[in-house]
Amino acid sequence: MSVKGVDLKGIYAENVAAKICQVAHRGLKLQAPLPTYPESVPQTGDHQGQYEHRHADFWTCGFFPGSIYALLERAIKFPQALEVPAECRPAISDHLLKLGRHWSVAINRMSSRTDTHDMGFIVQPALQKDWELTGNPESLQSVVNAAYALASRYDNRVKAIRSWDVAINDRYSLTDMSTNFLVIIDSMCNLDLLYYVGHQQNDPALVQIATTHADTIMEAILRPNYSSYHLVNFDPRTGKPKAKMTNQGFLDESTWSRGQAWSVMGFAQTYTWTKDVKYLQTAIQCADYFLGRLNECKGKHHHPLVPAWDFDAVQENPEEPLRDVSAGVITANGLFIIHQSLQSLPESEVAGLAKSEANYLQIALDIIEETLDMALDKDFASFKPQNATVNGTGAGPAINVNESRFDAILRHSTANHNEHAHKKYWDHGLVYADYFLLEFGNKLLRAGLV
Repeated sequence: MSVKGVDLKGIYAENVAAKICQVAHRGLKLQAPLPTYPESVPQTGDHQGQYEHRHADFWTCGFFPGSIYALLERAIKFPQALEVPAECRPAISDHLLKLGRHWSVAINRMSSRTDTHDMGFIVQPALQKDWELTGNPESLQSVVNAAYALASRYDNRVKAIRSWDVAINDRYSLTDMSTNFLVIIDSMCNLDLLYYVGHQQNDPALVQIATTHADTIMEAILRPNYSSYHLVNFDPRTGKPKAKMTNQGFLDESTWSRGQAWSVMGFAQTYTWTKDVKYLQTAIQCADYFLGRLNECKGKHHHPLVPAWDFDAVQENPEEPLRDVSAGVITANGLFIIHQSLQSLPESEVAGLAKSEANYLQIALDIIEETLDMALDKDFASFKPQNATVNGTGAGPAINVNESRFDAILRHSTANHNEHAHKKYWDHGLVYADYFLLEFGNKLLRAGLV
């Protein structure tokens, strides 16, 4: 399967569905709600190849069930793009739905949390998709609950949604919410939840909160060159920024590549809801900054379109920089949204927004191509052909897997390499790198490009 000559078989291969199932089947052995969720896969050490889990309330909990639902979307709407043995095909949709529902119980139960801004990441990948694919009213209610929980963190003085209640590492400890109001660039990608529910429930207040927050990010977190800070601490008494810093990047003034990726995708999503071209223009300028930094790497090291974990980080080996594959695939998703948005505008308007030579679809495909070439784990999983017809109602999995020794689809992401972090971990598989790879593939399917 290819688009514009770029081979994308790695996104749709049997290995992809089999790897998700091999991890998902382990959850069936546990009673729901599941206490922990997959996050990262170490590439070295005693536990290499096996997902390390985080507690169910960690911000990444929605991405693994989201990957299950990405496969279910293919099974239901794009069966030509879900490679499974013929014997498995009659049962695959029911099996994936069973897995998705089992892995979603804990997420449904936490849908009214007001202690985190990550409610979009938590509920949309699985629960919104469950509602859209199956019409499950419980999932819709959880998505609605999550949007109002997120909106409860908005402060009209700061004109933003509080991202974190506290920020603690070996360098600083920001714990007093009466004097600190922490906002991170990642927050741009949770606004989609507010827009979705705002329109679904006909509640303009949710839409206004999302748009006001985006304006505050533009003013306070983006630099004049459209690179981004990771974290801004506002004074909640005045609403003014009092410190701009990083928590996961290299330095306060450096550009953490995944943060920049969130800015590209988040502003592109905001444009799709508002149709205000200032958000599309901002997304394009954030993207152009990201792509400019990638272009600087051409000729310096292999696979230059797979970004370093921080564009300004000092590398121990400049010819083999530490990468963050997740930053690349997130950006590719944002670039595709930009491409679609530009397609809907008159040529005269496009000329004023984007460089004439910019082809954001092609660049997104090129990023994915280099990512697959460099980071696709080559220990492939596959399905075991079935002789008996099983409908997925038994205690064990209805569809079995010849397992890979590496749980993730992609290698070489970096969650946090900040020198002051309590938990530094780098160069590993990462659950949201895999999710956004699958989501990119589904975006191409929805657009009829595959």
